[in-house]
Amino acid sequence: MKFLYILGSIVLLSLVIIYYKFNPEMYNFFPECPFHKYLHLDCPGCGSQRAIHALLHLNLQKAMGYNLLLVLSLPVLALQLFFKIYAYFTKRNVVLRFWYNPNTPKIIFVIVVMFWIARNLPYTPFKYLAA
Repeated sequence: MKFLYILGSIVLLSLVIIYYKFNPEMYNFFPECPFHKYLHLDCPGCGSQRAIHALLHLNLQKAMGYNLLLVLSLPVLALQLFFKIYAYFTKRNVVLRFWYNPNTPKIIFVIVVMFWIARNLPYTPFKYLAA
C-alpha cells in the first residue's frame, strides 16, 4: 500500500511539472479530445488540460474560462486528498460523509450532464462555458 502512495505521488508530481512547463495550446503531445475533434462539440472535460496549466500559473480567471466545472470541483477533490493523506499518517479515518452517500454519484452525474449540455448551447450566458 505504501508503494502505491509513493508511486501515485511520483506520477502526480511528474504531471504537475509537465503541465507547468508545457502549455497544452502550444505543444501537440497532449491528448486531443476525440469528441471535440469529430463532433465539434465540447465534452465535460474539454479545456481541462489548459485549465490545469492556467491554475499552475495562478491564473484562475483563465482556468475558469477553459473549464469551469474542473475549477469548481478541485477544492472538493483537494480536501478529499488531504483527508486521505491525513488518515494515512495519523491512522485516524476522517471522511467527507457526503462523498459516501448513495445519491452522490447520481448528483455528480446530473451536474456533469447539465454542464455538458449547457456548454454546447449557442446562447449568450452559456457561450462562456465553452472551452
